[in-house]
Amino acid sequence: MLPYDSRFVDLRIRKTKIKLLLLLLLVYLGAAAEDVPSWWCGYFGRLCTPTVDDSTPLTFGLNPFRNNFDRLPRTREMAEEKGWAPFGQDNCTAGTWRGFRYVKDNDPAVILLFDTNGYIAGIQLGVYKSELPDDYPPKQITPPWIEDADMNMFLLTAYFIQPDRICGDGRSKEEYRAEGTGTDLIIQTGRNPTSDLLTIPHREADLEGTDWTEGKCFVGMGKHYYWNLREDMDCNEFYPVFLMYNDGRLNVFGWRIMPSSPSSPRFERSTLFSSELTMDPVPNCLYEREDAGLVMHVYLTSGYPLLYNHC
Repeated sequence: MLPYDSRFVDLRIRKTKIKLLLLLLLVYLGAAAEDVPSWWCGYFGRLCTPTVDDSTPLTFGLNPFRNNFDRLPRTREMAEEKGWAPFGQDNCTAGTWRGFRYVKDNDPAVILLFDTNGYIAGIQLGVYKSELPDDYPPKQITPPWIEDADMNMFLLTAYFIQPDRICGDGRSKEEYRAEGTGTDLIIQTGRNPTSDLLTIPHREADLEGTDWTEGKCFVGMGKHYYWNLREDMDCNEFYPVFLMYNDGRLNVFGWRIMPSSPSSPRFERSTLFSSELTMDPVPNCLYEREDAGLVMHVYLTSGYPLLYNHC
């Protein structure tokens, strides 16, 4: 069994339409969370302990009275049972990525990647070209944006295991039970899915000396990091991946796209206000825009974020 801090035990997308009042309440309560005694997780251990049980739905989020998170299936069998369907060619090596692709409701904003044995291997964000301005994505961030010509879209791709295993032997049942969602976060940074890769450090301390810029703590998410964030940057340089760490370890990441035109309900609309709560510095170019684009948060652990995601 791998140690807890080297595996990702769940896979969830934060749902949209969370009221500003709830976010402010989260910040207020989160400030107190720093002083929560250790017995909290002991008494509510079922919420704080990671699980790899695919059959247990998540029934709470930022607001405990409604489901603000969408727990994603982590086996191909479970995906099909929950209404997910193959997307594009049913071929593990069909494009410039690795894995069998599945979407729900024909929405490519969340594309799940499964290995040859049907276990979760990665995730993609896809946006049809028809929903994007002609000048997006700009050359500064292409890649990691990569064209999928067959589906007439652009993709971002993240893997949770080494990509060269996905279409080969894949993971065994025993490995999946031990590792859960996976053991790594690997961003594809070019058209070759086995060599054009950026492995994200598990430990926050290992970001030192890299181009990841430390942002701010937002309770329920984590300490934010943005790639080469600068006050005088051009908004065309906004890297479409950002990271969040809690207790010094990676357990959340996010996608960011600057156009707000894509219509998927999976996206959260970013604002200047929310950017000021998570970025340091806030690029001047954001003050010249009507909005700050769209984001999506991907949680890699189970439980109620307020209890453990306080940076």
